[in-house]
Amino acid sequence: MIEPDRSLEPDWDEDNINHVAFHGIRPGQVEEVYYGEGPFPTLAIRKKKKRGKSTEYRYRLWGTDASGVCIEVIVAPYPEYGLWRCVTAFPMSSSTKKTYFKRIKK
Repeated sequence: MIEPDRSLEPDWDEDNINHVAFHGIRPGQVEEVYYGEGPFPTLAIRKKKKRGKSTEYRYRLWGTDASGVCIEVIVAPYPEYGLWRCVTAFPMSSSTKKTYFKRIKK
């Protein structure tokens, strides 16, 4: 497990705001997970994603918003621009919650 770069700023636009809203999630909730502001720690896994000849890294985050809602978030960091972009976010499934709490031992 790794930690997302907390020095990066979120990059929101109409597209990704509407996408997470479709899943019942607000940008503020995503940011709370990214910055670890929930009552439980955020877990992050870094994955490579091939895009043609280049490779992009994405992070799968499991965490909670400030009110304790369990959320899974996929972000693409762009440290060269000082930004991270939310690709998608949705409430954790019950099986993912079980795994999450097992990993954080709660």
